Amino acid sequence: MPQPAASETPADLNAKALSRMLLVLGLFFICVQVNRSAGGVLANYLDTNRGLSPTDIGAISGAMFFAAAAAQLPTGLLFDRIGARLTLVCMSLISVAGMTVFALAETSPLLASGRFLIGFGHGGVISGVYLLAMGWSTPEVTARSTAALVGIGGGIGGVLATTPLALSMDAFGLSGTFLVLAAITLATTLAIFLLVRDRPSDLNGGPPPEPETLAQSLAGLIGVLGMPQLRRLFVMGICFSAPFMTIGGLWAGPYFRDVQHMNAESASFMLLLLVVALHVGTYAYGPLIGRVPSRKALILGGVTVEVLCLSVLAAWPTAPLAIAVGVLFLFGCAAPFYVALAAHARAFVPAGRVGRLLTSINLMGLTGIFLMQMATGAVIDAVDAAGGPPELGYRLVFLSVIALLVITGLIYVKQPESPST
Repeated sequence: MPQPAASETPADLNAKALSRMLLVLGLFFICVQVNRSAGGVLANYLDTNRGLSPTDIGAISGAMFFAAAAAQLPTGLLFDRIGARLTLVCMSLISVAGMTVFALAETSPLLASGRFLIGFGHGGVISGVYLLAMGWSTPEVTARSTAALVGIGGGIGGVLATTPLALSMDAFGLSGTFLVLAAITLATTLAIFLLVRDRPSDLNGGPPPEPETLAQSLAGLIGVLGMPQLRRLFVMGICFSAPFMTIGGLWAGPYFRDVQHMNAESASFMLLLLVVALHVGTYAYGPLIGRVPSRKALILGGVTVEVLCLSVLAAWPTAPLAIAVGVLFLFGCAAPFYVALAAHARAFVPAGRVGRLLTSINLMGLTGIFLMQMATGAVIDAVDAAGGPPELGYRLVFLSVIALLVITGLIYVKQPESPST
């Protein structure tokens, strides 16, 4: 084994170890993001190949996010008790089982069950990555490295979840595609177990920190949930993912097909552009956190851009394709402010409770995705049943997301910048 150069400090060695771990985690996150971003392609596939209704499709897609929400609180306890590495490994095995069920399912309940297991197993991945980076670096490096991993790894996974996923399902079917994805996810999970550590002392053979008792962990969770200074952060957490996952992650594909009159392959290419936008934005938020003096202002600026973009399509759902794609691309860039929200929230709790804080925020966000996807599926179904034009259903979807962003933004605007304020 090569010896480190004499000039390398412990900080240099830790930075190199973190880089190696982020590479492994990035490969894992690609697999996670294929599942998370597959909603638009799956919606088209389940409609045209399985003949499912918008309500059924919304329920199948929403089941993954409902499960991810349900996983947040137990995952937060596990993060702070057994560490992020072991938690990610154990939970990922559940998601692999879910991909297998989904691949082999023939009925809507089984499809939803598979997506539920996938969502439960992958529910804490971003928080786990954030905690692992936090164990190896300063807060500023943590924010930048997490944003880079989610932006790059998630971007690759998101791109794979569009046209490549559609082509794969055309060639190999849903079963073959998701069985291969399950195998790849299992391999990257094994790599995390073998190559990733929670903190430098684990790598150097140092003693692990004394874990909390179960009673202390539960008390800490209740304490985090009950902190008055976190309530507005939790409300804003509803919107760190729900707007994009409702539109870009579910209904954008059907919108391009039904309103813009595109075929499935062309619509999947549009979804690819939106996923690129999402991860360009994710990557950009990391450096902006260190350059913008107010994290709250950064988040509210992103919310404002989202509202303005969706307002264009709510007023003009039949806008020319170039305009529709342009405003949705900008919407996607503004949407992923999770890292900024996590950085804002982290200042309000001690280090030992950050895992529970992040998963509590995730609980709000994932619950928002589930409710919005279910509700908007019912809206489109109602318009179809009443014989309304397709653009009316999508106009109501855009208006629903705008209302959610405005309400949560107005509540969050009164959140203090830090505990001292």
